[in-house]
Amino acid sequence: MNSRQIENKLERYFNGESSLEDEKTLREFFQKDDIPPHLLSLKAQFEYFADEHDHEYLDESFDEKILNQISQEEKQQKRGSIRRYLYTASGIAASILIILSVFFKFDPFTNKVEDTFSDPYAAYIETRKALLFVSETFNKGADPIEKISKFDDGMQQLSKISSMNTGITEANKISKFHEIQQKFLNN
Repeated sequence: MNSRQIENKLERYFNGESSLEDEKTLREFFQKDDIPPHLLSLKAQFEYFADEHDHEYLDESFDEKILNQISQEEKQQKRGSIRRYLYTASGIAASILIILSVFFKFDPFTNKVEDTFSDPYAAYIETRKALLFVSETFNKGADPIEKISKFDDGMQQLSKISSMNTGITEANKISKFHEIQQKFLNN
């Protein structure tokens, strides 16, 4: 077989388009001693493939082991689906029990709100105390906000300094003009 035919088969082989017969021809070709120099680098690869092709790594019970493992996985999946169903059913049952217990504990039809004060003026006084407590607590929380507004006022004062900086820059221009004028007059 000539070198050009081997190169065509190699091209098909590396593109994954070769047939088993082509691969057998290539293995046989690379077992020969008279290989063209530009193909010598592939000889070791095809010798390795030829050696590996003769080895059989799987024993006779491989298929049986795989099938057993698959059946065990199916059994475990069935157990898992039953377990998942039980978890879901128990979760629903627990939710229903919680809802029923809350309903009977806080029954809106039987519990009626009763006045805690018989005297309306005493109720007014207690309400006023509660509202004053809330107001004082709110004001304590609002004090730091006032400090922030004071800080903001200080920042506005600092922005006036930047306008003063602009004035200083303009004054520097005038002083440079004065220096140049003095040099011109002195000459």
